[in-house]
Amino acid sequence: MSAVDRAEIAAEVARRHPVDERERTSIDRFLLELDRLDEPFSERSDPTHVTASAIIVGVRGVVLHKHKRLGLWLQPGGHIDPGEAPWQAAVREAQEETGLPVVPLAGPTRPALVHVDVHPGPRGHTHLDLRYVLVADDVEPAPGAGESQDVRWFSWDDAIALSDPGLAGILRALAPSDAGTVVVRRAEAADATAVAELYLRSRRHAVPTVVSPHTDDDVRAWVAAHLVPEQETWVAELAGVVVGVLTLSAAPRGSGLVVDQLYLDPPWIGRGVGAVLVDHAKQRSDGGLELWTFQVNAAARRFYARQGFVEVDWTDGAANEEHEPDVRCRWVRRGSVRSPPS
Repeated sequence: MSAVDRAEIAAEVARRHPVDERERTSIDRFLLELDRLDEPFSERSDPTHVTASAIIVGVRGVVLHKHKRLGLWLQPGGHIDPGEAPWQAAVREAQEETGLPVVPLAGPTRPALVHVDVHPGPRGHTHLDLRYVLVADDVEPAPGAGESQDVRWFSWDDAIALSDPGLAGILRALAPSDAGTVVVRRAEAADATAVAELYLRSRRHAVPTVVSPHTDDDVRAWVAAHLVPEQETWVAELAGVVVGVLTLSAAPRGSGLVVDQLYLDPPWIGRGVGAVLVDHAKQRSDGGLELWTFQVNAAARRFYARQGFVEVDWTDGAANEEHEPDVRCRWVRRGSVRSPPS
């Protein structure tokens, strides 16, 4: 890789907010070694070198494989081929070692860097491992003939219990157990790609029978040009990964706000992120909240009912772009009125 690539990797690693003390130490070691090594991405140049691996997530949890030599359940990963970027190596290794059709979490070409770990490797090597998040559909792994055949989906809890300390830290950070692990912040221009890909995955997962009137590229352009820069859009983050999006606007009738968009990336559905975003919307409203959802989206309707929303209006869908029957839901604040936080 070129000097520019090395600088880009160094900057990305330096921006990491470590999930625990082990990652903090690993980041310091990584940056020192990256500066020292003549060819940091070559396994033949020095026993210490950069590697890449993939945290594969999906609606079923996390994918791990049993390493043939080490006998440990690990995330797929390995050495970086000449001319390859670390994130490209992570995708390639994931596909080779699991046979799963994986896609990057943050965008169509480049996954999100979520973890850095320095650890001993085989043959006396030291691996400076860069870890990226990939998403896979709910299909069974199909590793190639030369790969470990012990590849399977694990629940988040089981994956954490099986993992070594270096992997368990990032899995805990990515699997929220309470609202304190989720960070909600205003979306920025740099989030547009992640927000668009999340929106597309969530729609396909939640309402697969509803045909979108827009192409994926149209959606990406709309998110970048309008949703993020022009609307009140918030993102939910876990370990620096965007896992949910919320967009609010003024209610057309009375006080309160409209929830225009509320989408979660499928791997994090049912893990408390949606409730955090709804609570954030409630805190910003001096009255109530309202939203529309498709009648066919039974899971969303159950979720909103648990959050205190009441269904108040049903239509045949003639007024929406998809021409799909929908339902308006309303939440009204009880007791004293609170001003929205600044």
